[in-house]
Amino acid sequence: MAIEDAAADLAAEFGGPGPEDIANGVAVLAAALLAQARTLATTAAALRESDTDHEGAIEAAAARASLALAMAQAVSEAAPPARPGLIRAAADALDVSVTGAVTQLRAAALALPTDDASARIAAAQIAQDIAQGLG
Repeated sequence: MAIEDAAADLAAEFGGPGPEDIANGVAVLAAALLAQARTLATTAAALRESDTDHEGAIEAAAARASLALAMAQAVSEAAPPARPGLIRAAADALDVSVTGAVTQLRAAALALPTDDASARIAAAQIAQDIAQGLG
């Protein structure tokens, strides 16, 4: 069952996140992933400009920034069942472990740019659904 269907059932029975809350959850999770990508890209650029050799760290930060962008796109544009597969493919292409991708996703879900409790709950549910799909 897709997270949106489960959330709609919960909303009908218990007053949980409804369709609008799910949409807001998608938006804030994507925004948190974009902020994460920006931070990682800035880190990679700062390391590149430093006088010491940080090639491995630069590549890792750049790969994680790219993965955060791919995850934001998957969350905001793909149907819920397709999200884990798209994120796994991006992680594989960028040579980032699936465990690392799940950690990034969960970190984004904890750093949401909103005080909307329903959107936060929905975003956490979406992140959990994707993490379970990544196994």
